[in-house]
Amino acid sequence: MKELALKIYALAQELILNPRAFWKSHTYSNESQDELLRNLLLPLLGSVAIAVFLGEFFRSDYFRIWVAALWVIREILLFAAIYFGGIYGTNLLIKYYGYEERTVALQKLVAYSLVPFLLVSIVTGLFPFFYFLDIFGIYGFYIFLMGGRRLLLFPKEKRDNLILKIIVVNWIVFGLLSFTTDKILMLLD
Repeated sequence: MKELALKIYALAQELILNPRAFWKSHTYSNESQDELLRNLLLPLLGSVAIAVFLGEFFRSDYFRIWVAALWVIREILLFAAIYFGGIYGTNLLIKYYGYEERTVALQKLVAYSLVPFLLVSIVTGLFPFFYFLDIFGIYGFYIFLMGGRRLLLFPKEKRDNLILKIIVVNWIVFGLLSFTTDKILMLLD
């Protein structure tokens, strides 16, 4: 467990501090979707779930476990939707623009671009009064842009425009899902 935590820490540090060098060294790495999920996303999502549970449990009146559990389910569903939906939706968008599907590349792009969102969510989940820090998760879009330049084989003159369209569509979908589930849970709370 400690080795995995240190590996994730080193990877996240390299990814966040120097995304260009990170993508330069990881462009041709052959991580499968299972490896990305098992060695990166699920441990981070587990940390987010624990942080959200503790943050909501101690924040809510009368320490209601079911309210905290609902917020954990919301977080898991949001990140699952952005991961799987991001891969599927982006492939559809790529096909719409007349390019070949890039599922393996998108799995890497989406997984690594979620790292800043997940790290910020650990802090904001544990300390809900720091929700304004969620804005720093947007750095994941920059990571997606840097990786997209290397992994998505678009013509150079259209590349950044297409990648930015992909980012905007994914951000809108994530924002709508987040807003909707937040309002539903506020009604239950």
